Amino acid sequence: MPDNCSKCNQDFQIEAGFYLGAMFVSYALTVALTVAVFVAFATFKAYSLVPFLITVGIFITITTPFILRLSRSIWITFSVSFDPNAISDYAAQTKS
Repeated sequence: MPDNCSKCNQDFQIEAGFYLGAMFVSYALTVALTVAVFVAFATFKAYSLVPFLITVGIFITITTPFILRLSRSIWITFSVSFDPNAISDYAAQTKS
């Protein structure tokens, strides 16, 4: 993850341990993925433990980088407010 946003210069390294809460968001997203795979198995009446665990393991291994970035993005939205003019403001500051 970069230190600052390349568009608006938002600092992503807010404080030490800031992204600890993202771990809980990541856990929730991983549980949601596991439940989705379980529902897919139950829908197609193909539920058996070993194929389920293998499929979940493959899905989690593939999606871990995406889940980590998504959980950090979700976590930062709880404390950093969205400013629709941030990019244009930053561009105006750097020009002068």
